[in-house]
Amino acid sequence: MNRMKLLFLALIAFVGLLASGSASAATPCSGVMSGSITDGVVVSGGFCKLQGALVKGGVHVMGGAFVVVCGSTINGGFVSDGAGELIVGAEEIGCDGNVFNGAVRISNTGSGLIKPAPSIALERSTFNGGISLMGNQGTIAVSEARISGGLFCSHNVLDLSNEGNQNLVSGKVTCKFQ
Repeated sequence: MNRMKLLFLALIAFVGLLASGSASAATPCSGVMSGSITDGVVVSGGFCKLQGALVKGGVHVMGGAFVVVCGSTINGGFVSDGAGELIVGAEEIGCDGNVFNGAVRISNTGSGLIKPAPSIALERSTFNGGISLMGNQGTIAVSEARISGGLFCSHNVLDLSNEGNQNLVSGKVTCKFQ
């Protein structure tokens, strides 16, 4: 029964992502991008930092990419499949929080490229849409996040860490925290 519930919740999150105008990205990123980006961003491997960016059209990450998002607004969803490392709003690197308008779906992230940092860090940011974390291999930190929508986890190797800080989630939470 629990497995069926998780599958159903994952399906709902996926449909929500599609309905939100998911990351239909077109502008490739390698290096640092800032300012207004009107046709979305795609990261296909390598390094990308969105610093003070206003992205319309979402973000799509793949191919073992290392992505850092600091002080940015992402409109249209954030989809990552097979990233190497995702760092969002981490104060440890002097990164400001972000605003995501649209669903966030992160799957199949590796064990991380820089130790001891988590392979996924979603910190000090506002997420206006659900977050789905599925099939990820490394440490996941969700800390000081404001999530308007659910926080869904499925088949991640490790439970999440909140780094000792509170999160505010207005929807259902299926993730376990250490």
